[in-house]
This record gives sequence, C-alpha cells and structure tokens, in this order.
Amino acid sequence: MLRLYWARNDGMTGHVFLGPREHDALAAEMEEQGMGGWLSADALTPDARIPPGQIDLALAQASPEPKTLDDAKLWEDWLRFLQGAAENGGLVVQ
Repeated sequence: MLRLYWARNDGMTGHVFLGPREHDALAAEMEEQGMGGWLSADALTPDARIPPGQIDLALAQASPEPKTLDDAKLWEDWLRFLQGAAENGGLVVQ
C-alpha cells in the first residue's frame, strides 16, 4: 500500500492510500499522458518528497479524460488530489 500525503494537511484531508492495482493504473495513465515518471514504484521511497513545482508540471500535461485508464472517476479524483498537493506544499510518501 502506498500512502501519499499533502505536505501541509490537517490529518482529515490531504491523503490517499493506493493499493497496487490503483497505483499501477494511475502510474501508467500518467506516463501515457506525459506527466513524468515520479509515480513509479522505483521513485517513491518512504519519506520521499515531490515538490509542488513538479506536480504543477505534471498537471500542465494532464488531460481531464483518461487515455488508457478504464476508471474515469479514479482519474478525476487523482487529478483533484494532485491539485490540492500542488497548493499545499507538494507530496510526502510514507
């Protein structure tokens, strides 16, 4: 299970837990959309930080419609989570 938190969160919002299936699907979709490979399993080690600028660059490439992901709601929620991360200091991996 991958746990991602906004750098600034209130403990109630600003976090997501991804199982292997969701993680792999989102990583593949991000790669397909040219959003960078920072969601790859190799890049996300415990205590890794993804700065807001890197998230902004990824979001600039993102299409609101998934290209390969079958779950449009998951993609929509993911983009919303990333937007919040960009506005709240980036992401922290735990």
